[in-house]
Amino acid sequence: MERRGGFGGGRSFGSKPGGFGGRPGGGYGNRPSGVFRGRPSERGRGGSDPEMDRRLRFLKKARERTSQALRSRDVMLAQISRTVEELESVANLMSEKLEEMYSLYFPELKTNEKRGYIAVVLNLDKENPNPASISKFVGQGKAEDICERAKTSSGGELKAKDVEKIRELAREIESVYVLMDSYEEYTNELAKEVCPNIEHIVGGKLAGKLISLAGSLRKLSIMPASTIQVLGAEKALFKHLKNKKGIAPPKHGVIFQYPAISQSPKKVRGKIARALAAKLSIAAKADSETKRFIAPLLKQNLEARIRQVLSAKGKKNEAAGSL
Repeated sequence: MERRGGFGGGRSFGSKPGGFGGRPGGGYGNRPSGVFRGRPSERGRGGSDPEMDRRLRFLKKARERTSQALRSRDVMLAQISRTVEELESVANLMSEKLEEMYSLYFPELKTNEKRGYIAVVLNLDKENPNPASISKFVGQGKAEDICERAKTSSGGELKAKDVEKIRELAREIESVYVLMDSYEEYTNELAKEVCPNIEHIVGGKLAGKLISLAGSLRKLSIMPASTIQVLGAEKALFKHLKNKKGIAPPKHGVIFQYPAISQSPKKVRGKIARALAAKLSIAAKADSETKRFIAPLLKQNLEARIRQVLSAKGKKNEAAGSL
């Protein structure tokens, strides 16, 4: 009696002609090319794949647009602006370390500017102080005061090699400032080329920061004035949105660096910031779309508005003083 199935005699599993279940072509390894599970591929039948063609066209267009965006001058302006900010941050950190080190040698040294401090470190001989060696950096009066302090300094006696290492750091910091000056000059040139209207109103440095924060000149041009007003103050804005009752909304962002805002009384800064943001919105549209130079008129109207705000503030103060 013939045994079927199992591990004994008889026909074994898959022994039917044609492989599993009698299918022609044998098992998976013998399956003819071009046959796949699910929807058959049209490419396997000798034709083109419409889905693949669409993807290739999409990738080609994406590459072209990316290349075009990277070639735009406003992207370069944004990158240069960010580089200036980072160089400034690096120079400040290194200057703090320089002051910490040099204070071991001359703790009485104080200057109004970091670059003046660096110049004194590089040019002053503490053992034989001479005002002429540093007067062109800090002024004659300040130079004489520093030299008098050097004669009675309570600083420690450092080896010549120690002082030279401190001066080596000072030279590196000065090189960073020189590079930063070069980049700031290039920022002004680029801003006049990319966004002449914005540059004419607020200067190249602030114009570069605005485009950097927005992402591009095009993005800045489609922003409402209220958004331009608070660009750079996102953290303060988010804090206000989380606690609207306890935290007031920011009145200005990076445009606070505009002198007419930063040098004005606090109570009128918001009004001046709104006026400036409105003019910047118009200027950005002109730079991005129409390419018309309308900055002189915009600046004239802005200055008139600022005078109006400040005069109204002065009249209120006079009225309050007469009570």
